[in-house]
Amino acid sequence: MAEDAQASGPVEEVDEAPQGRRVWRGPWRSVILPLLVVSAIAGAIWWLDYRPDSGSSSVYDAKYGPVEMPAGLAPPGMSVEAAEGSLAPDFLLKTLDDGEIRLSDLRGEGVIVNLWATWCGPCRKEMPQFVAAYDRYQKEGLEIIALNLQESKSVIQPFVDDFGMDFPVALDKRGAVSDEYRIIGLPMTYFIDREGVIRSVFQGPFLERLEGTQVQGAIEQDELTQRIEEILE
Repeated sequence: MAEDAQASGPVEEVDEAPQGRRVWRGPWRSVILPLLVVSAIAGAIWWLDYRPDSGSSSVYDAKYGPVEMPAGLAPPGMSVEAAEGSLAPDFLLKTLDDGEIRLSDLRGEGVIVNLWATWCGPCRKEMPQFVAAYDRYQKEGLEIIALNLQESKSVIQPFVDDFGMDFPVALDKRGAVSDEYRIIGLPMTYFIDREGVIRSVFQGPFLERLEGTQVQGAIEQDELTQRIEEILE
C-alpha cells in the first residue's frame, strides 16, 4: 500500500485562498462596486446643490443672524421674542441679490416674515398668494421677507423666478434666525405691525378658495387679507 502511495506521487495541498478570492470577486464587481459609484455620484450632486456659496466664512457666520435690537426701538418693559404681542426679534441676513436686510430697518412698515424652502410643497402652493398680496399692498407700506431656510442660491433662484417674487429673499444659511423664531414646520408666517409688534403667527399654508369652497386644512384668502390689513393700521 505504501508503495502504491509512493507510485501515485505526493498528494497536493488545496490552496483555499485563491478560491476565496474568486468567490468574492463576482459580488464585488456586480453589486458592491456599482453601489459605491452611485453613492459617490449622489454625494457629489448633493454637495454641488447645497454647498455654501463661495466666499462664505466664519466672518459671514458672525455677521449674519439674530442681532441686538437698537435701544431706541425697544420700549422699556416690552418683551422681545417670537410670540404674539411681543416685539419681533431683530435679525440681519444676506439676500438673494447679494444685498442685506435688517428687520428693524423696516420699522414703520407692516412686515410679513414668511419662513419657507423650495422642497416644501405647501410653501409652493401658498407663494402665489403672497406675490398677489405684495402687488396689492406694497404702496400702502407692506413689506414681505421670504426667509429661506438653509438652501443655496442655485436652488432658490429658479423658484423665485418661477413665481415672480419681487420682495426680498433672505438667506438663513445657518438656520439661526429660524431657531430664534421657533420654527416647528414649514411654512410659518409672522405678521408684524408698524411698531414692530407681532400681531399674529400662522403655521401652515395660505391657500385661496376654489369655486367657493375652502381648501381643506388651509386658511381662507380673506383671512390673509384681514391679517395684512391689521398690520397696516
